[in-house]
Amino acid sequence: MRHAGCRGKPAISLPWLNDKPRPESPGALWTGLIPQRRGAGEARRVPPPSLDRRSRRGLPFPEHGMTRARQTVLMLGAVLVTLALGLGLTVATVRLENQAIAIRFARLADLVSGRVQQRMIQHVALLRATASYFDAGTQPVTVPEFARYVAGLDLRGDYQGIQGIGFAALLSAAEAGRAHDLIAAAHGRRVAARPPSDQALVGPIAMLEPLDERNLHAIGYDMYSEPARREAMAAALGTGEPRATGPVELVQEITSDKQAGFLIYVPTRAGLFGMRPRRDGGFVYAPFRAGDLHAAVLATLPDLPLRLRTVDVLAPDQPLFDNSSAKIPASLAAHAITREISVAGRRWQMTMTPTAEFSGWMNHSASLMVGVLSLLLVIAVGGATWNFIRALAEAERAAALSGREAEQRALLLREMQHRIKNHLARIQAIARQTMRSANDLPEFGRIFGARLSAMAKAQDAINRDGRDSADLRELLLGEIGGVVDAARAEAMLAGPPVRLNGREAQALGLVAYELSTNAMKYGADADALTIRIEWHVDRRGTADWLVLDWIEPEALPGGTDDSSSGFGTQLIHALIEGDLTGSFSREFGEGGMVITIAFPLSLT
Repeated sequence: MRHAGCRGKPAISLPWLNDKPRPESPGALWTGLIPQRRGAGEARRVPPPSLDRRSRRGLPFPEHGMTRARQTVLMLGAVLVTLALGLGLTVATVRLENQAIAIRFARLADLVSGRVQQRMIQHVALLRATASYFDAGTQPVTVPEFARYVAGLDLRGDYQGIQGIGFAALLSAAEAGRAHDLIAAAHGRRVAARPPSDQALVGPIAMLEPLDERNLHAIGYDMYSEPARREAMAAALGTGEPRATGPVELVQEITSDKQAGFLIYVPTRAGLFGMRPRRDGGFVYAPFRAGDLHAAVLATLPDLPLRLRTVDVLAPDQPLFDNSSAKIPASLAAHAITREISVAGRRWQMTMTPTAEFSGWMNHSASLMVGVLSLLLVIAVGGATWNFIRALAEAERAAALSGREAEQRALLLREMQHRIKNHLARIQAIARQTMRSANDLPEFGRIFGARLSAMAKAQDAINRDGRDSADLRELLLGEIGGVVDAARAEAMLAGPPVRLNGREAQALGLVAYELSTNAMKYGADADALTIRIEWHVDRRGTADWLVLDWIEPEALPGGTDDSSSGFGTQLIHALIEGDLTGSFSREFGEGGMVITIAFPLSLT
């Protein structure tokens, strides 16, 4: 495909192209036209040590950053430390609050027991004063006198809790009948001696004020006949001091609303009116309903958040007072406080248990606040730690991305160097061979410039859509558009859409240029030029092959140089067979010349 007249002419001397001598074999001659690819033995460039597979996946480096396990440990550690601190503060606050609650309840228990003790001291003092009133007179106190005396004391107003004040004479059993007659006459009613007794002494109730229905029922009752009362009366006589009984049921309990009761006796020398005085005259005494007594004491205090149970130490099975309506839970019973007081020679045990209201959540407001603040602190620390870990991970990912971009830039630079090197080698080879085939410098410039233009058009087709590939139809239109108009060039092409990579586009562009130039050189002029370019894709083994037929109907065997030593033929063979590892064939027939080019496609 060379000019016939160009063979054997001396080459043009261009010093900048005269480098080392080239071998004459076609394969070696066109080595510079083929873009050099890395061989199997060429060492693969290893990425910088700071970039490994983990960095390319966007993962943190174990040696330079935090692994997920370390992040988890850091976050859990911060949360657990904060949680432990908050829990410790909350527990300490709860303990302090419990201590404060215990102290407050102890003070409340002291207040209640002190009030009961003080009330009993007042009642005993009243009985002592009454006994002195009896002892001060020269004559026995009569019922009207005693009634006026007690009325002046205002027991219901100033001494709540006491059932009344009375006098019981101590007489021999032989005097019991006369005593009951005198008592009945004094009260203007019949009084029966009761209960039956086998004791040598009797202690009938002669006076009891205020004389309401309950107390009236007790007039004439022999208190000495009952063991608990007799024991207290004997103790009072023996010591000369006020003495109380254990829990008893008062004679005044005439309704269904019964309460435990007790009595306090103070000895007096005064005897029963109308009878000869004895050495042991009798007793000033007071009956108490224990429930009313405690209710009167508790009424002087605000609504107390406690349960109170009072028992006589010597008779604990019969409580004097118990305001617990249900069984006290063990959690509250554990905080119960016990106090003992002395009541006229007896020991009372008062057990006070806090209610749920006393130790409710309102009393733990500080610990609740500390707990909530601790929880918020844990959440804040956890969130801050999580944000820190995320920021750290983002920084590591940014560093990895920056490293990958640097590696990609380096790779692009190396690729650019490789491509520039190939382009320069191809240009140098084209220039060298053009120099050998050209007759003079102007012809060299024209041919060399046209071939460079063909390379540029192929490069434009590759870079047109930014995908480093070219459309086959656009590539061929660009190459043959220089010899025919655009409409005719479009009509010459027939085939499906095919995309070529950069190497394939460069090679096929030069081939199309050589073939179109050869058609113009040895065929008709541009207006009469008829070319058909047809292509299709074949599946050969595991690869897709492009099969392109260049058909020149008017070309004749004698009209073109088919020597294998021509520059165009050598160039096409080097590009198709050497660079693209394909095949090139040319046949002449009745339909003209048919050139068939086939090579495997890299892009499918």
